Amino acid sequence: MKKSPASAMPAFFAVAFVWFTTHFGGGFASGRQLVQFFVQYGWYALFTPIIAMLLNAVIFYFVWDFSVSQKKFDYKSWCDGFYSPYEKIFTPLYEIVFNLTLFTATAVAFATGGATLTQVIGTPYILNTAVIAIIMFIVTIYGADMIRAVASWIAIIVIAGLLLIYGSNFIAILPNLREVIATAPAPQGTWPPLWEALKYGGLQASVLGSYVAVADVLKDKRDVKKAAVAGFILNAFIIGLAAIVILSYYPAILTEAVPVIYVINNGVGGRAGELLVSVLIFLGVISTGVNLIYGGAKRVIRVFAKEKSDASDKKAEIIASAVYVLLTWGIALFGLIPLVAKGYGYIGYISIPAIVIPVLYMGFMRKNNSAKASNM
Repeated sequence: MKKSPASAMPAFFAVAFVWFTTHFGGGFASGRQLVQFFVQYGWYALFTPIIAMLLNAVIFYFVWDFSVSQKKFDYKSWCDGFYSPYEKIFTPLYEIVFNLTLFTATAVAFATGGATLTQVIGTPYILNTAVIAIIMFIVTIYGADMIRAVASWIAIIVIAGLLLIYGSNFIAILPNLREVIATAPAPQGTWPPLWEALKYGGLQASVLGSYVAVADVLKDKRDVKKAAVAGFILNAFIIGLAAIVILSYYPAILTEAVPVIYVINNGVGGRAGELLVSVLIFLGVISTGVNLIYGGAKRVIRVFAKEKSDASDKKAEIIASAVYVLLTWGIALFGLIPLVAKGYGYIGYISIPAIVIPVLYMGFMRKNNSAKASNM
């Protein structure tokens, strides 16, 4: 089986880990994102996270399948090919969605990581964000192999940490969970929680450019299918477990800024659990920022690398990575996070018509056409 060169593991695992580590950011680590999209609707949170991850798995399967079969590993060329003959509409639209997500998520990552380090070890916020910026830049410029390797190691550490936190609390919360399930769900009805699950799937799909950028290690359709299945199992299990544990404290937990700390303080963990959460948030910040910035840098290479050489490509990649890092770092420093963070909701809305619907439609259409051609 083909291995990811830097990570010495099956290629599909490395790609699945990139999906997980991009998905796992500060919002996921703190639990606030899960409350916003799932837990606020009561016991619907038992299954709506799984719906969101299943939607992502199908979308990313079509994304990777086209990327590998057509050898397109930056999102501009992928969009032009996949959306053809409507690329003049959907490619610019995706450019907007991806960069909005990149700047929003990475700036929030800087702010979250900087604030966490300040709280845990007391170092200045600006210094913390500068250290994070340097780490992101160094990892990014080493390319896709380094991204996959870092994502793989971070994923292993994060998965172990999340299983320790939420797994140890799972037994303790069962009585609370039974009470929540026994009561009526939040009064909004069935459609709002399903709609939030679709929005969450759209938000995660908005960064498909980062996943295209690391798909070059996948060899064929079998690798693609394994990456999608492995990514779904990994993401669905972790987000499902986290949502269940947080749900057990519904509705008191809805107003908590960092729900996972509330879980630890009211369950199992104590001070050691708080420190572990801080480490996981820091790792989530690094992995999300790196994956997004690299996806953007791959796109910029096609615009600014005039000479067809590895040296010119590398120079363009370094410059693009530096620009993305500096801009998002600047947004975090100037206190625009509360304004920028509101973009998450808009990204979810925009991504459904711009990404979710067309990718599913064209993906299934190509699959049906391929099946018909093979039967002739």
